[in-house]
Amino acid sequence: MSQVKVGWIGLGAMGSGMASSLVSQGYEVKAYDVYKPSLESVVQKGAKGFDTPAEAAQGVQVLGLMVVNATQVEDVLFGEGKVAEVLEQDSTIICFSTVPPSFLVSVAERLDALGKNIGLCDCPVSGGSTRAGSGELTIMTSGTPSSVQRAKQVLDALTRPPVGGLSVVGDKVGIASDFKLINQVFCAVQILSQGEVIALAKNWGMNVRLVYNVLKGASGDAFMFRHRVPWSLNHDGIPKSAMTIIAKDVGIVMDESRLLEFPLPMSSITEQVFTAGLGAGLVREDDGWISKLWERFGGQAIGEKGTVEEEERKAQELQITPSPATLEDYAKQSKNVLVVGLGIIGLPIAQTLAKNGVKVVGYDVNLENLDKFSATGGKVTSDVQSAAKDAESVFFVVNDAKQIQSVLFGSEGNPGVASVLPEKSTIIIASTISPNEASSLQAQLNALSKDIQIVDAPVSGGPSRASTGDLSIFASGSEAALSEAYWILSAISSSKTKDNLHFIPGGVGSGSKIKLLNNLLAAIHLAVAAEALNFAKFKKMDLQKVFEVVKNGAAWSYMMVDRVPRMMDPPSSPHATTSTILKDVNLVLSEAKKLNTPLFLGQAASQQFARAVAKGWGGEDDSSLGRLWEDMGVSLRQ
Repeated sequence: MSQVKVGWIGLGAMGSGMASSLVSQGYEVKAYDVYKPSLESVVQKGAKGFDTPAEAAQGVQVLGLMVVNATQVEDVLFGEGKVAEVLEQDSTIICFSTVPPSFLVSVAERLDALGKNIGLCDCPVSGGSTRAGSGELTIMTSGTPSSVQRAKQVLDALTRPPVGGLSVVGDKVGIASDFKLINQVFCAVQILSQGEVIALAKNWGMNVRLVYNVLKGASGDAFMFRHRVPWSLNHDGIPKSAMTIIAKDVGIVMDESRLLEFPLPMSSITEQVFTAGLGAGLVREDDGWISKLWERFGGQAIGEKGTVEEEERKAQELQITPSPATLEDYAKQSKNVLVVGLGIIGLPIAQTLAKNGVKVVGYDVNLENLDKFSATGGKVTSDVQSAAKDAESVFFVVNDAKQIQSVLFGSEGNPGVASVLPEKSTIIIASTISPNEASSLQAQLNALSKDIQIVDAPVSGGPSRASTGDLSIFASGSEAALSEAYWILSAISSSKTKDNLHFIPGGVGSGSKIKLLNNLLAAIHLAVAAEALNFAKFKKMDLQKVFEVVKNGAAWSYMMVDRVPRMMDPPSSPHATTSTILKDVNLVLSEAKKLNTPLFLGQAASQQFARAVAKGWGGEDDSSLGRLWEDMGVSLRQ
């Protein structure tokens, strides 16, 4: 098949990369942009430059439009640009710009009225400027079958596998823009979320690059987190994705929301914060630098001073030497591990430890939980005081610091186990607690003068990953205590393919900081997934198709992929409860307040989870958040 002649109007960060990619693949590209340096850059790569949009559109079979907004599309086609007037019979326009779905419907009608059989493809893109330049974008398209077929050669060239992908989502213009609208709900919120989280990490005194490296594999992970944090930390000076663009896109989302009177609380906050960022002077910055807004609030500067290589060396985790040398040697010892808390995640943790040869004794105030562990061959006790006398390590998997305090130091006249624990024993806390609570517990243990050390080791991954020994763990404490706890933690955190056990420098409390930052991201990503999918359902879109499209592009997050299927098909028992995620978000909000660090999205997510708990869903799976719109007649359940 001979290559079609291509016209191209709009050579910003994305458009220039796309046009240059076509040139590199042998296409003849006639280009125009109002900004002459951008045009000259593409011309240097082999495109032919022109002084007007009409000249760039003459004699082409396919015209690519990558301008900023609907106003510019209107002006290029029907206004001063006069492009629709000069386009040839049977040519096709590909509109890559993110515009309101209804706008493209009107454009198609006006093109039809010209009687030249000019096709129109609705083709919003995702993937960023780097993938634009390599021809590996994710593109959703809709339009008449004949229009899509005429444009397909060019679309295939811009979506080369295995990274890129083209999805035909409908036979009318506007449908693909609806998909992009939902995609941008995810993207806008998740771009803002990484700025919010790394600002808190910096104000908390954390090495942000270390935080980034650790959380890339945890439940707070997302495409935007992976791609935008490096921009904030150590930007290479090359423009990538302007903040004005994502601000415009979330504005389109909210315009649609207001038009349809559909509540989008996470998107609403995001629109306002990006507006604040532009008002604070970040107009010319990449969208990943929304984190700079927190610097305007008096926060710590986020950008690094050294090279990436130098900063990576500073961001090293602790290198812990295990004691003894192997898990097998540890299992041969007579050390008992007392696991306190055999609930949703404590039970599979205890079972996995036992499978690895660790001598586990399980304790829980709930007799049913004891029976569950006993039924699988586990050793249990109802007398935690006696069991503690023979325990070299106590592993806490309970709800909060108050429960840990009660077991260790007693309550209501009952003695705590700290007084009977052997000297130099280790307390491992897998529960999510605040850094100050972890430090306070260590101070109380220090007062006993028994050299009992805390390993602050919150976990992430849920019961399924606990069962397979593949949890992410963020462990902190003295190096001696971490060495003693190494094999216990390793048994539940390392699968055959990757290592999820992280040793965080900074002493007790640092692991809890990492976990709270992770849970803040996870909560935001879960909240926006519920919001976006309900909006799609309200707009009568095919939910399964929406999910398949957005999860494979820039909207991806661990929480979306993990929780959306549970929103559609609720589990019979909770994997993680709604009340737990609300507790964790409220913990991080409290810590951020002490640092004068506003968490706009964190607060909005907290309110959503509080609504769910108020509806009686506190003990249900946290994916129940997807049901908040059911009182509007919108249900995600299949």
